[in-house]
Amino acid sequence: MTPESERGRLVPPDLDDRTWQDLVDQMRALIPKYAPQWTDHNPSDLGITLIELFAWLGEGIIYRLNQTPEKNYLAFLNLLGITRDPPSPARTYLTFTGSTSGVVTVPAGTQAQTTDPAGGRPIVFETDEDLTVVPTSLVSALLAAGSATGTYQDVSADLVGPPAGGLRVDVPAGQGVSLLLGFDRATGEELGLDLLLYQNARTTGGKITCAFSHADDEPGRWPAGEVADGTEGLTHDGTLRLRPPAAWAQQRAGGPQTSRPWTTLTPAPGQTGSATPLFWVRLTVEAPDAVIGIDRLLFNAVSARTALSVRDPEVLGVSDGTGFQVFSLAGRPVYRRPGLGRPYRDLLVQVEGEAEDDWQDWELVEDLAAGPARAYRLDPVTGEIRFGNHDEQKQQGNGSVPAAGRRIRARHYRHVDSGAGGNVGPGQVVVLRDTPAKVLPAGIATVTNLAAARDGTDEEPIAETMRRAPEELRIRDRAVTVDDYEFLAREAAGDLRVVRCLGPRAHTVADAAPGTQPGTPWQFGGLNRAPGAVTVIIAPDRDLSVTRPEPTPDQIRVVQGYLDARRDLTAALSVTAPRYLPIIVKVEIQVWKQALDAGASLERVEAETRSRLQAFLHPTRGGREGTGWAVGEPVFTSDVFQALMPARDLGYISTLQVRPALPLYHEGPPDTLRRPFPLSDFAASVRLTDYELVCAALDSEQAVRVSPVPR
Repeated sequence: MTPESERGRLVPPDLDDRTWQDLVDQMRALIPKYAPQWTDHNPSDLGITLIELFAWLGEGIIYRLNQTPEKNYLAFLNLLGITRDPPSPARTYLTFTGSTSGVVTVPAGTQAQTTDPAGGRPIVFETDEDLTVVPTSLVSALLAAGSATGTYQDVSADLVGPPAGGLRVDVPAGQGVSLLLGFDRATGEELGLDLLLYQNARTTGGKITCAFSHADDEPGRWPAGEVADGTEGLTHDGTLRLRPPAAWAQQRAGGPQTSRPWTTLTPAPGQTGSATPLFWVRLTVEAPDAVIGIDRLLFNAVSARTALSVRDPEVLGVSDGTGFQVFSLAGRPVYRRPGLGRPYRDLLVQVEGEAEDDWQDWELVEDLAAGPARAYRLDPVTGEIRFGNHDEQKQQGNGSVPAAGRRIRARHYRHVDSGAGGNVGPGQVVVLRDTPAKVLPAGIATVTNLAAARDGTDEEPIAETMRRAPEELRIRDRAVTVDDYEFLAREAAGDLRVVRCLGPRAHTVADAAPGTQPGTPWQFGGLNRAPGAVTVIIAPDRDLSVTRPEPTPDQIRVVQGYLDARRDLTAALSVTAPRYLPIIVKVEIQVWKQALDAGASLERVEAETRSRLQAFLHPTRGGREGTGWAVGEPVFTSDVFQALMPARDLGYISTLQVRPALPLYHEGPPDTLRRPFPLSDFAASVRLTDYELVCAALDSEQAVRVSPVPR
């Protein structure tokens, strides 16, 4: 059977498939013909030792000979322009602290780096955009149920850090929660809080109301018109902008041992609270969703990548006046900005003019058009600049040729400095770097990354390039079939784990819902399945703490735009988040008495079982192989059994059944659920529709029972 990694590939055959043992056997078989007097064929014989030595040398020659087809294959791919994907830069958010009482502007291109006690090469990050640093710092974060009274928990480690790993906020139906943010100093400058969500409110109606601490114990309401919610009800990433009022004052969030403690909010059991007086902002969150995931809460922070700018002009060479000249950049690969508009806008190539210090800008194009034009092409992987071959006298060729003797330079550009090595931990990027361009901002005291850097990858392995080459040649950058859409969606956003393309589908007699007729398009799951409609479901890779990964608006926009440029003109394309179907597992585990006597705990076994269950049902990291679930893939108890089976000396599973819960994409009551087939009861398997994706039900809904074996 062909291995999964080889399917779809034209695997070159071995020119010689003989092994070391084959060579030894062949040479030993020739002994009676050429040396009949040689009768001792045991391994201890000196002649047999020489045969084995020559077989070992011959096997090495055969191995090198068999590389010839692969070498020819790689040369063919290079001829077609199929190259390895370049490394991608690591990304993090740098938080700055000002050293003055006024605002400080940190310009785009500011660099900060890690420190290596061993004296190794530091990892350098460069900011992507300008940042205005307000003269105060976010130092504490508390989470409280409700909006006025109750207890709170300290979530500073999750949101303020380091490490800042994000926070899952459960919003009780009809109540809401409060997020209290403590600042060390008062300011009259506008506060900008960037909210990056990994799980957003799926419908409009989410709401954020704000209050502030002042001399009285009760929080003051924020003045009307002084709050701008850029998240639009927590439906996407955005910035919450607030201008503090003059009455903003300090309060203590500690327990009874502090002076002037809060009376309406008290620390939760087991927490002492903070006695440090801070300036507090209360964000009360109300949303129709039960869960909202905050990936990052940023203040005085800006995105930065291990993609560095070359700001001093770099002379690439001198033109010899011939066509198709190639010049190479010193820094490569060239950084590709995310998004669809001008991904290489950091690069500016100029050609020397006739006058001194007269440099002419040339335009970067994908293809050189016929006729003269100050244009060039770029190979971002190798960093090569390619000019055209237009002949002015014959009026033939594509793209102008720089005149002989004219210098070619890159005025500025940005290149990837490090890939996977840039995925450093939190609190590692702490040194401001004084670049040659002198962009080091004055008035900055400290810089750090509160959360770990991520998304950095190394250059694509050669084996992976060879694997995808047939697909790339077949697709030719055009989306026609569902496989084309899925391949191109992954190419548009490399961090997607789940991609599924759904084509048109019509009702049949069996699945026609009330009010629909066989032959009419499906309307299940809120998806358009009419003729000509194409739906692409995507989900990013997330760790086990994110139980239902949702694509960000940026990811949807990038994939939508990338596919729009390659789809058929008449195709109605929609890129959307998964329709999750929670799975409830009913499992009973019997624990041996000997295991209990040896120190096993029923509570620990139950906790481990619940943890393994959540991991197995995780959309992007669960499943049989731990690589995630496919859209529409059913759940079988046989697979769940393998995931939850305890050790033999611990116990055994006596009962195991599964059933679906109410789909998370369904907004109405259960009796109005429109689905091709009804939700089943506990059984040996759960059938999913072709648009649904598995996820785990809430831990409180799982029917996990652990008990000792009856005597």
